[in-house]
Amino acid sequence: MERYLKISKFILFVVGILFFTATAYSQVDQSLQAKWDKAKIQSEQNLRGSMNLLRLSKPLNTYSFPFLKEQGGLSLADGYFSKIQYLDESGYPVIFEPHNVNAAITTGVNHLQPGGSLGLNLTGKGLVVGIFDQTRPKRDHSEFGTRLTQVDGSTETLSEHSTHVTGTIMASGVNSGARGMAYEATGWAFNWEADISKMLANAYEPTSKPTGMLISNHSYGVVLGWRRDGANWTWFGNPSISTEEDWRFGFYSNKSQAIDELIYSRPYYSVVWSAGNDRDDRGDGTRPPDGPEDTIGPEGVAKNNITVGAVSQVLDYTGPNSVAVSGFSAWGPTDDGRIKPDLVAMGVNVFSSSINASNQDSYASLSGTSMSAPNVTGSLFLLQQLYGERNPGKFMLASTVKALAIHTAKEAGPAPGPDYMYGWGLLDAKASAELILNEDGGSKLIRELILDQGATYQYEIVSDGITPISATIAWTDPAGNPTGSEVDPTDLMLVNDLDLRIFDEDGVEFFPWTLNPALGSAARGVQNTDNFRDNVEKVLIASPSPKKYIVKVTHKGDLTFGMQPFSLVFTSGAVDGAEETLYWIGGANGDWNDPTKWSFTANGSSAGKIPDTGTRVVFDGPAGQNITVNVTSASNAFSVNVFGDQLLTLDLKSQPLVVSNGFRVSNQITEIKNGAIVFDSESTNELLVEFGQTLFENTQLKFNGGNWRVISGSKLDEVEVNTYVKFDMPILEAKQIQILAEGNLEGNFETLKFSESLTVNSVAQLKEGLTAQFEGSTGQFSNSSAVEFSNLETLSGTLQLISDGIENLEIKDGKVVLGSTSVEVESLELGAGSALEFSQVGTFTVLDGIISTASSQSKALISGLTEGSMLLFDVYKKLCLDHLNVINVNKTGQGIVNLGTGATIENASGWLSQDCEEVLFAKFESTFTCVGAAVNFENQSEGAVSTYLWEFGPGITSTLENPIFVFDAPGIYPVKLTISNSMGSTSFIEEVEISANDLSKPVIVINGSQLTSQQPGDSYQWYQNGQPVAGANQRSFVAEDDGSYQVAIFDASCNRISDPVIISALPEPDLSRFGIFVGPIPSYDQVIVRVNNEYKGPIKFSIVDVAGRIYSSRSAGKNSAEFSEIITLPSRAGLYILRIETNSLSLHKKLIKH
Repeated sequence: MERYLKISKFILFVVGILFFTATAYSQVDQSLQAKWDKAKIQSEQNLRGSMNLLRLSKPLNTYSFPFLKEQGGLSLADGYFSKIQYLDESGYPVIFEPHNVNAAITTGVNHLQPGGSLGLNLTGKGLVVGIFDQTRPKRDHSEFGTRLTQVDGSTETLSEHSTHVTGTIMASGVNSGARGMAYEATGWAFNWEADISKMLANAYEPTSKPTGMLISNHSYGVVLGWRRDGANWTWFGNPSISTEEDWRFGFYSNKSQAIDELIYSRPYYSVVWSAGNDRDDRGDGTRPPDGPEDTIGPEGVAKNNITVGAVSQVLDYTGPNSVAVSGFSAWGPTDDGRIKPDLVAMGVNVFSSSINASNQDSYASLSGTSMSAPNVTGSLFLLQQLYGERNPGKFMLASTVKALAIHTAKEAGPAPGPDYMYGWGLLDAKASAELILNEDGGSKLIRELILDQGATYQYEIVSDGITPISATIAWTDPAGNPTGSEVDPTDLMLVNDLDLRIFDEDGVEFFPWTLNPALGSAARGVQNTDNFRDNVEKVLIASPSPKKYIVKVTHKGDLTFGMQPFSLVFTSGAVDGAEETLYWIGGANGDWNDPTKWSFTANGSSAGKIPDTGTRVVFDGPAGQNITVNVTSASNAFSVNVFGDQLLTLDLKSQPLVVSNGFRVSNQITEIKNGAIVFDSESTNELLVEFGQTLFENTQLKFNGGNWRVISGSKLDEVEVNTYVKFDMPILEAKQIQILAEGNLEGNFETLKFSESLTVNSVAQLKEGLTAQFEGSTGQFSNSSAVEFSNLETLSGTLQLISDGIENLEIKDGKVVLGSTSVEVESLELGAGSALEFSQVGTFTVLDGIISTASSQSKALISGLTEGSMLLFDVYKKLCLDHLNVINVNKTGQGIVNLGTGATIENASGWLSQDCEEVLFAKFESTFTCVGAAVNFENQSEGAVSTYLWEFGPGITSTLENPIFVFDAPGIYPVKLTISNSMGSTSFIEEVEISANDLSKPVIVINGSQLTSQQPGDSYQWYQNGQPVAGANQRSFVAEDDGSYQVAIFDASCNRISDPVIISALPEPDLSRFGIFVGPIPSYDQVIVRVNNEYKGPIKFSIVDVAGRIYSSRSAGKNSAEFSEIITLPSRAGLYILRIETNSLSLHKKLIKH
């Protein structure tokens, strides 16, 4: 059964669109965010644990291989010595070499730079790009100014290659022909040694490394297959694995895995790697040539990076035939059939900064995928800058950068769709930027989401029947598991297999592009089957019909880490999308409803029309402009988007502005006042709102229809919810919050803070576990829904509590006035100076506890306007509160509440005002609760106790502090403890459940004074006169005093106690001499005393135990020769003494009670 994520299981967490943005932390569902955070940590731990695989274990000069002329490395054609980095899976050396053999126009990045057609001013200023390369670039080259830092401190020989690559990315344009893509960027340079470790330490991460590298370039790779050395060729493959092919081509290696782990642990960090130049390495004929296909090295084979091939310059793109791949650029597929390279860019005769033989500033034209990779790096870097400007302080995930670049790439190659030569096509930075600029929440989408285990994401749109429908997803996949060293293993490296499909309203299914790796470079893209290899999927419907289409994202099997973040880019023509865009050109002050104030282009001429339901509205003024727009009549818009640096005031003039798709504010200061913004849509898709730091004054935000998500907002004014709305802020704060009958309030927030009113309709739906927080002068709270607020907190003022609907009430300051006659809470907290007031006679029930944090200088108060109200505290607890006064409110229930000696209690009963230490509170615990056991009753009472009285049943009592008692049958028995002192008494009753007992009753064997348990046990305890004898825990025991003795044997769960035996050396007089008979002995309940003698007068009978404690005492008068008296024995078995006293005699008799 499908679960549609737009309802509950799908999480949107970062989006760069024209009306919406937010960080991952504000948007991700907390449980999924926790999963993702844990997954990133695990991935980083995996990476750190495998770092040793990418290091040498012995000194460099100890490594020697027959195909290397020098120990420890290889001299490159440019004269540089490249050291062995580590040994591969087969034990062969890994040696890096650069991938080198008017770029901005080819990728369209010139349109993003100042003076470009998009009107943007993107230069990379303020952002950090990483350059990993051979040795080090010339840091003080005139093209770099002071913007380049050698972060790893390398002092190696300067590298022409590294200087050229760096210039392609960030040269300032001292020589205009060499100006880089991001010519004001900050560059961090590193040599290629221990690259993974350096990348991990310096990559951008929003929390731990917010100033780190957003993207890094890597124009190098492993020396593979054939390599020319002057006029000679050397083969670098491992002949023990294959004599025909270097097995590392296309192989997913430990290095590939490390790159994927790295990017998974740093999901905002994009890594661009050159595809390599091995395709035309033909060798000397003794073995097959390297190419043409399956010639990409392990770094380029990684899943989560962006692998770039090289093409010739494209000045005027007219179609796929305009793009010509270079003769050297490496082709895919990877061994498991994935599409690589990802993209192509200009890499032939690229002019850039360089150095001459004297290490002086120079310029050169070089070719290679080394040149195409920085072309892409610099272009994507500017896209991140554009996104950051539209979304201050926020950037795209690496998967979004990749999906955006692939989605908008220009078609290249012999057939539509991807191939193993050009990948997904020629990077088109202009088209990518336009999509960021024109994202409208309907027909143009950029989404960053998390797919939960077992969930489905879907998005619906009604096509215009003209514009192609295209959807692309990309995801940073968990690292794969490399196979053993072999040639072309087909084991799939994809871990989490997501599936992208589009269905039309008739159920027709449209598949993503996929390639058949068995066909190699001859493979052509098809859209008739599942793609189970790539972590990029793209569906294209070139000729849609005018009908509804549904985009769906699902997954196969179990997702590693239980979820998978992914990015979606979508474009189409939509009937329910924005029909047009209107830009404000009305100057500093104007009327929304004036058609001369709007233009179809930024800063263009008047469009002669005003926005309507199909209009995407844009405010995009520069800094220094203060704009006031007056809405003088009811108005509509598809979406409202506030960009730029102008200060905008939107004065609604008591009019409604109805928005059907989205609202986004990303400038510094926007004020909206005096009216209502109505969010109303018939779409079932999630619609997005971002208010940023917008200031509201006298403004209603009415959510009337649709499925809305509010990404950000500070303090709102009046919020009315009558549809599904999800708020991603940690606190939803407004003056007034009203949830109507059709309202459904969800989100990441935990607190609703209000200053005037919070009202929830009886049938409204509400997120559980919320805290309502009031801070104002006067306010009202009413929750009639079935969902209670976990806490209601008051921080100031007076709050009218109109209804129940809360679990806990915390009056930290101010006053809560009970407007309902019956309110029930789990707990009540009263702060300094706070008050709980009964406005009418009623009952306030506390189920768990009361806390007072008041002080002697600022006491709390519970009061009623008239007598008769009750605070019902019916849970058996003792509470000692300080600095709390009570007027006109009685305390009822079995709970004990003591207010201390300084409390003022007026016209109120049930409260105590004593020292807390003296307040009696009876309590006990029982152990070994089974039949025939010595059940221990441990007194835990509090207060100044004088006497104890235990009641185990009718007439069965004990006055000991910690008695034991034996129950003869299983069942539930009420046991009552009453404690007392001169101030009074209190009782506690608890039902004790007695269970069956597997132990047999022990029998005591008497040998003189030595007593022994006939039955063995795990342990033992001996008792004298019903009390345990300290240290007497052996099987045998020597009785040294008179008394009644018992033994209990123990097993793992309970004990069993014996019948008592009597040890006595106390001499007894012969009562028959005095005409006295006492019997029967032993006895169970009572004995009869018969007297037959001449004595007449008073007789006193007393029952005393061997410790001298008197259990009972009574007197009688003997008026005749014969006399009899029935004496009731104590309930507990044991040895007792019957004392018989007359005027002249004092006699005694031993009694044994069974």
